[in-house]
Amino acid sequence: MMRDSAGPRWAKPAIPLASAAGRMLVAGNRQAQAVVRVVAVDDDGQVHFTVLPGSVEKNRHLIGRALA
Repeated sequence: MMRDSAGPRWAKPAIPLASAAGRMLVAGNRQAQAVVRVVAVDDDGQVHFTVLPGSVEKNRHLIGRALA
C-alpha cells in the first residue's frame, strides 16, 4: 500500500477486482484489516482508496455498498 503526499492511498490488489468508485471493501492482510472506500480504479488495476475510521466490525454494514 502506498500513499501520495496528501492524497488517497493506493495499491495493486493481489486478486484483480472489478470495482467502481465509491464501493466499500475490506483491505489488508491477516494482521491488519480496514474498511476502505474506493476512490478510483486505474486501467492497470491500481486501486486508489481512503481508509474509513473505526474497526471492520464497526463498518461491516458498509461492505459491498457503493456510496457517492
